[in-house]
Amino acid sequence: MSLHRFYGLCAVLVLLAGIVLCRTYWVGQQTAYAANAGGQTVQTVALPRARGDFYDRSGRRLTGTAQRYYALCMPGEAGYTALFPYVSYEAQGLLYERRNLSTPFLVQTDRDLTGQGIPTCTVPEHFTGTTAAHLLGYLDGEDHGVAGLERAYDDLLAACGDKRSITCIMTARGRLLADTAPAVTVEETGTGQGVQLTLDADLQRACEALAAQVMPRGCILVMDTATGEVLASVSMPTFDPRNIAASIRADDTSLINRPLRAFSAGSVFKVVLAAAAYESGLDWYTHDCTGELELAGQTYRCAQGRAHGEVNLRGALEQSCNTYFIELGQLLGAARILSTAEQFGFGTAVQLAPSLRSAAGTLPDAQTLANDGQLASFSFGQGALTVTPLQITAMMNTVANGGVYRAPAFVKGITDSTGAVAAPLEPSAPRTVCDEKTAKVLRSMLVSVVAEGIGAEARPAAGMAGGKTGTAQTGQYDENGEELLNYWFSGFYPAQTPRYTVTVLQDGILKPELSSAAIFEKITEILHVWDAAL
Repeated sequence: MSLHRFYGLCAVLVLLAGIVLCRTYWVGQQTAYAANAGGQTVQTVALPRARGDFYDRSGRRLTGTAQRYYALCMPGEAGYTALFPYVSYEAQGLLYERRNLSTPFLVQTDRDLTGQGIPTCTVPEHFTGTTAAHLLGYLDGEDHGVAGLERAYDDLLAACGDKRSITCIMTARGRLLADTAPAVTVEETGTGQGVQLTLDADLQRACEALAAQVMPRGCILVMDTATGEVLASVSMPTFDPRNIAASIRADDTSLINRPLRAFSAGSVFKVVLAAAAYESGLDWYTHDCTGELELAGQTYRCAQGRAHGEVNLRGALEQSCNTYFIELGQLLGAARILSTAEQFGFGTAVQLAPSLRSAAGTLPDAQTLANDGQLASFSFGQGALTVTPLQITAMMNTVANGGVYRAPAFVKGITDSTGAVAAPLEPSAPRTVCDEKTAKVLRSMLVSVVAEGIGAEARPAAGMAGGKTGTAQTGQYDENGEELLNYWFSGFYPAQTPRYTVTVLQDGILKPELSSAAIFEKITEILHVWDAAL
């Protein structure tokens, strides 16, 4: 073969090889394109996790009583159009913004759309009203508890529901793969746990309804005398846990849980001095009240400057005589009064749940009370003293309970997936504060306050009750320079065999539309009906 023909053959072979390589590259590109066009992706959408519920003392749900619906919106205009009529105004904006995405997403709807071919899942609606809103608390934007019992039991409640997701097999064009359907997968099984409270749902709602009618600012507490369990806890003004922003904007103190906050006490604190007098053998003391008393360069007056004449301890409680208790305080001395107050629970916070405590209030120290003027103010519940409605309730409950202090309780225990209490909360050990005979005499005196004294408006329509009024200066004034006051009534019902201890406080107001004693009377009506239904 000639050299010329050899080079020609080589050129032909190179050309053929190039053609083959180009063809191979082209086929490869087309195959990759085809594979990409027919490629599949697995898209996962997380469902909101159901939060654990609170139950009342009978096992009735206080939360989680309704359902939320979450529809799966598939990519494309069809999914957007199908869902638009069934979502809120805010969700309509979300649908519009996300209508061209290539991935599915969840949107909350007002109904189950499964029958219309739209995959829909349900999740319990945690808050469906405002029952016991202050005690339960509220959540942040990520459904974590930030106040009240929601915060105290956040980890437990957050782990209640199953952790679920929806899985979709999608084509490269963002469409659900033919012959497949979205599938719900449980990634982590929930504990099913919740929290049972001592509240009674019916009694709680009845007291809330009463407060809404007659009490712009204040609180109501109802306690089971024998156990110290709180049956109702109301704070006004209330708030909607589903719309915390509204309360923040209003700046109306509605987020304050008043039963746990400290306030000036006033004459309701005189029960402590009465107990100290009997325990110290000073129950014989009498005093001639002229309506005012000079002490340490200051003039102290009874309400409206009224002269009560010669009064003993019973009469002084009946008429809430300030000058009697000032003189009694001087006889008792600061140490004795402080010791008795501490035994009744004043100056100590109450532990309601993990990381949730009431305010401790303020007991003036011995050095402060070495000043006769400070001791005088302290003796009728003023000065540096502050107390919580919960402490006042526990004090009155001790008298009603034969001198035995029981720590207030709000939680019965942790429930399992059936709603039964699987881990009861052990109550604090009771302690004796005063002799049973002393408590019996004090109850008799407090019944006289209602039957014949300053607390007459608290007298029940059925039976009799005992209790004590209180009006406390706050040092706060309105725009006209008039001082805002705290109006108290704390008592027990029925009088002979007390089953309930009730405290009513209306705080920081000029004058209540209805006295706290009169509100107490209305609560006894509720208790009479509720008791009969048990």
